[in-house]
Amino acid sequence: MSETTRALPWAAAVLAFFLSSGALAAQTSAPAADDPLAGLPVVRLAEAVQAAQHGGPAVRTAQLALDAAQAALTQARAKEGLTVGESAGYVYSGTTQGTGPVALSASSGATQAGSSTNLGSNVKGGVSVSGPESSLGVAAVESLPLNATDNVTSFGLSGSQVLWDGTLGGTTGANVRIAEDAFKVASATQEAAVKTAIYQAQEAYYTLLGDQKTLLVRQATLKQSQQNLATEEGLRQNQLATDLDVLQMQVIERQAELDLRTELNQISYDRKSLSILLGWPLEKTYVASDEDRPSPAVQNADEALKTALSHRYELASLEAQIDSAQVTVNLQKAAYSPVVSLTGSLASGLDWTAGAATQNYTLGLDVALPPVWDGGNLGAQVQQASDQVATYEIARDQERQTITAQVQNAWFSVTDTKDRLDLAVTNVQQAQGVYDLEKLKLSVGLETVLDVLTAFTTLTTAQVGLEQAKSNYILAVLALNNALGL
Repeated sequence: MSETTRALPWAAAVLAFFLSSGALAAQTSAPAADDPLAGLPVVRLAEAVQAAQHGGPAVRTAQLALDAAQAALTQARAKEGLTVGESAGYVYSGTTQGTGPVALSASSGATQAGSSTNLGSNVKGGVSVSGPESSLGVAAVESLPLNATDNVTSFGLSGSQVLWDGTLGGTTGANVRIAEDAFKVASATQEAAVKTAIYQAQEAYYTLLGDQKTLLVRQATLKQSQQNLATEEGLRQNQLATDLDVLQMQVIERQAELDLRTELNQISYDRKSLSILLGWPLEKTYVASDEDRPSPAVQNADEALKTALSHRYELASLEAQIDSAQVTVNLQKAAYSPVVSLTGSLASGLDWTAGAATQNYTLGLDVALPPVWDGGNLGAQVQQASDQVATYEIARDQERQTITAQVQNAWFSVTDTKDRLDLAVTNVQQAQGVYDLEKLKLSVGLETVLDVLTAFTTLTTAQVGLEQAKSNYILAVLALNNALGL
């Protein structure tokens, strides 16, 4: 019997197996019956995003910083408004007998309003109203002297107003502006922390999903390899295959087992990485859902850069820091300016016993001049504040360049991974065609089983590469959207 005649039954048997088992691509359309992920609860992307927004440590830390900045801003604004206070008290003043000045004071009767306390019982109370650059106070004193002959009631009104302290809006207004800028920085940081947490959760989620897809290919490959090995062992029993043929099948089957085991371990690691980001227990088991795949938020590179420059929190934060530093410069320069204040008071007293009333008032203008010589301290403070402004401006310009480079690279990654995804689809189609052709050639004795297995391995590699290309494209889209500050 010729070699060709003996090969035909063997080739026919192998061909019958391949035709009955179907193409590998068809086997990857659904999980195998013994799928280790079957029955696990499904976690939707929206659920993961919600958990990342509330459970991530970075988000909680940024929220605490934002709360602190809000409290500081409230304090600064409170100083810009009016503060109302009141006071009350009782004083009893007495003296010992004698002929000295104290005795004379005791017999002198009531004093004018706003002067020293009368001997005897003195009941006093007052209300004060103060603002950032002004104050107004009203005080009343009821005196019941020791000799019980003079009952005196006195009132006092005093106030002051800063007319100029070297800054428009006053020092308090400048401090409010600084606090507002600090709140803007904290707000931008908190918003960025939330966006970063969402991005990291999405990245980990789609990484898990991509490896789940690869697992389907690994499962189908193992199942096909096991069937190939069983067929080859049957052929050997009928003396239609050699031990070497079986050994080749065993190697391929073992490789498929190891690849499947590695993929299962990778999925377990992916799940734990996602759980850490979401604040979930490491032992929690679940699978990702294949839905809501992301798409690029922009249509071209120019739009991407424009969007990033208007949305990135780093630039917003630096702009607020530049504004705050400039306010600090103005405050330091204000130390060179005189402080001009208007002051005044009005006092009135009524002696009920004598039926006499007294009134007096004051009106003045106070000017506090800057120091004539301070050893260069004020100048150094102005220079230091100005240097801080320049430092922030340099950082802002550098950040613009960094963002430009990041966005351009992210856009390239999206277009590149999309092209590679298209290529991976074509590669699978080509590998599937070669595999089908090798099976056809085997049926007529023009190829060996090894040739078919080589084509089978190439097809498996192409299908795994396709799933990886899909995952790479999704991750590139996420990275682009994150670089845009969205």
